[in-house]
Amino acid sequence: MVSTIFSQQYTTLSTTPERRPQSIPRQTPQNSPFSLSQHEDPFSDCFQTLQRVHSQESTTSNLTKDNSHSEELIGNKVDREDVECDKIIMALSYRRNTLGCSYYNPTNLKLYLMEDQQEHPPFDLLSLLLSQVNPSVILASSIADDTFTSALSRLSHSYSAVSPNLSIEIRPNIEFNYSSAKNKLLNIGLKNGKRLQTSDTADNRKDVFLKLSSAIDMESEESVCCAGVVLSCAKRLRLEEVEENENDLTLEVLGIEQFSLKNILQISQDALQSLQIFSSESHPNVHLHNYAKESNSLFSLLNFTRTALGKHLLRQWFLRPTLSLSVISSRHRAIECFLGPANFDIAEQLPHCLRHVKNAPKILEKMKGKLDVNMWQVLMKFSYYCLRIRELVKEIQWRGEGKVEIIERIKEEFKPQELKDVGTIINNVIDFDGSAKEGRILVKLRVDEELDYMKKTYDGLDDFLSEVATDISAAIPPQFASTLNVVYFPQLGYLIAVPMKSEWKYEKDFVVDGLSYQFSTVSTVYYKNNRMRELDEYLGDIHGLVVEVCAELDCLLSLTTAARKYKYSSPTMTEENIIHVKRGRHPLQELYVDVFVANDTSLVGGMGVRGDFDSENREESADRSIMLLSGANCSGKSVYLKQIALIVYMAHIGSFVPAQLATIGLTDKIFTRVQTIETVSKIQSAFVIDLQQISIAIRNSTERSLLIFDEFGKGTGSTDGAGLFCGVIENLLKRGQGCPKVVVATHFHEIFENNLLDTNLPIMMNAMEIVRDEKSEELTFLYRLVPGRSMTSWGSFCAHMAGIPAAIVARASHLSQLFARYESVPYSCFSNRNGQEYVKLETIARRFVELDFDGGCDIESFLDLVGREIDW
Repeated sequence: MVSTIFSQQYTTLSTTPERRPQSIPRQTPQNSPFSLSQHEDPFSDCFQTLQRVHSQESTTSNLTKDNSHSEELIGNKVDREDVECDKIIMALSYRRNTLGCSYYNPTNLKLYLMEDQQEHPPFDLLSLLLSQVNPSVILASSIADDTFTSALSRLSHSYSAVSPNLSIEIRPNIEFNYSSAKNKLLNIGLKNGKRLQTSDTADNRKDVFLKLSSAIDMESEESVCCAGVVLSCAKRLRLEEVEENENDLTLEVLGIEQFSLKNILQISQDALQSLQIFSSESHPNVHLHNYAKESNSLFSLLNFTRTALGKHLLRQWFLRPTLSLSVISSRHRAIECFLGPANFDIAEQLPHCLRHVKNAPKILEKMKGKLDVNMWQVLMKFSYYCLRIRELVKEIQWRGEGKVEIIERIKEEFKPQELKDVGTIINNVIDFDGSAKEGRILVKLRVDEELDYMKKTYDGLDDFLSEVATDISAAIPPQFASTLNVVYFPQLGYLIAVPMKSEWKYEKDFVVDGLSYQFSTVSTVYYKNNRMRELDEYLGDIHGLVVEVCAELDCLLSLTTAARKYKYSSPTMTEENIIHVKRGRHPLQELYVDVFVANDTSLVGGMGVRGDFDSENREESADRSIMLLSGANCSGKSVYLKQIALIVYMAHIGSFVPAQLATIGLTDKIFTRVQTIETVSKIQSAFVIDLQQISIAIRNSTERSLLIFDEFGKGTGSTDGAGLFCGVIENLLKRGQGCPKVVVATHFHEIFENNLLDTNLPIMMNAMEIVRDEKSEELTFLYRLVPGRSMTSWGSFCAHMAGIPAAIVARASHLSQLFARYESVPYSCFSNRNGQEYVKLETIARRFVELDFDGGCDIESFLDLVGREIDW
């Protein structure tokens, strides 16, 4: 008996298995909307086609609810999937004090390998690596050092707030094998995003190895081992997530890149959170929505990107600020170019075009599993808007020094003919009007004679499949003919289904004369006669580099929008170890106050004490590496500290900065002790966490580093805290030319009153200015940086501002004055009787202190006084 199976819900017109359609010509027809010679505006016809499709989609949305979404909704859905659902898989290997790392990013389908680095406990480099990659899955060896695994576990708990779904998998050590990993990399065989034609011959494998070695350091054995583990894990996850009707299970890798921590500004996770560079906010219902969104942060402030890849790339710029002056200057030059008055309109139009440039390689990968008319529409718009971007870029005017690199790359990488070919093929093949009405993919007439024939027989497709099944059953062994089915799946096309027999256990058992084995399930074996696939390889080759350039353009336009909106200025980057800022502002704080007071900053690295400090014979210099900031509570000290770090940081990602003028020297690291982040997963106290942050800064800082300390030492007794504070400052100064740039805020006024720090040390003393009304005893905060130091913190006044009852504030002020004069403190909270006893005891104590035992004293009279005052 011959039967047919036909799934109309996912129908896609194709050819019969036995006959191959004519290939689609690549030349551009004269009637194509992409033909530049036919129309004055090469984009008008295509744009009308796209508008018509949108219109028909909206009118038929109730009839084809599952298939006729607008492109923007589909595009946004794809973007969300790219950002929220893709898991970054990282592998780490630590052997012989060498740390290796590799990770796979499914958003841009690239594999990254790190140069092997020397690492030792307490694993500061590991912490930096986790903060910059932000993985979802971490793979480690089963025989890794206990100190390493303990540190990895501890750090993973610390990053749980940033990556709530972070998991650690311990893999067998045999998977971390160099030879096996090298073979996996050779099998990928990539160069510049294009797959090499390779074979198993020794010469070809040697050629691939040489080409691969030109892209990555194959001598970094630990990282190469990690790459092999990552590839295995990524492929395993793909097999778990693949749809039942998807037959292409290969792992897509569009590029292999090497990364190093040597050429980036290193900033820890604590600093990223303390400075509010990133700030994630979890969904209220974490059980249904286990992803977080970006809340009030510097990243959300500057992120005006329109594409998923643009947002991803901008995040990478934030995580890895560069130390390359050429890269920074190139970005600053591009922003300055887009900000030019002559280019204003073009800069406004480009983001609109970028909205339609989706992640084409990702879409092509999804299309291997399930075709969707909207995906074809996205690819068509991709080609159209890339051409539009190229036309707009050609009109940009630039008279500044040097070339704008992003413009040159667009002119070079955006191949007009290839983009027009892609758009023409899709436009001439896919019937978007009919597809929107029918809710499935339709192919235009006169594309292929066989397809036209099948359209005519579409209504009787069940009968057609039965006829095909009958023909096939006559050509195969009779034992299979009676149970044969002809099934049709989208993307897979027509398949011959034969029930699985119990004696079939191996692939050789599935051999049937006249049929080609495809795959099998528990109950069914699927075969084919012939199979055809078109467009995928051609589309994939074109889109890779174009998408990357669009992502970079998206980032630069985002920073341009921020610079124009918030009135930022271009900083001057230099090799000198300096920070000079005129009228700097805090990029976040200025948006939440009516008036923000800008302040200057001037620091020069390497100006510590050379040898034994001699205050009389020291060299006079106005340059300082350390600024000590004092002032009242709520006077703006913390905001000022953070704004210095943020301005330096923004300059290194290539952004303009919130200042009138800024000259920023290359800074290799930023360390902060600003905010104590406590969680139940940490067994340390708040003060120990502060000490750890200081310890990391002291161990890893160089003369080019920037250190920001806000009220270090406040978590313990005032004497111990002040001692630790002075010890840290002196240690940094004694480095001489290795002294980093340091800005410190403190309320330890006793370090000056008691000469704990020599006032002649090369330290810049500044304070936040306030004005006090002597009559009303009110304070006015001016938030202005002035030379000198503050003598009090005005904590009682701030308590009054915070709503503390007046009686408590008055009592606190009185006690504070007594402490300052070292006077005795009356216990006014005691009862009258206790108060009287306290007075008696104080009288006896004062008389005892006044006794002169050397010159002779009247002991008897003192004892009489004690007897009278104390009731024994």
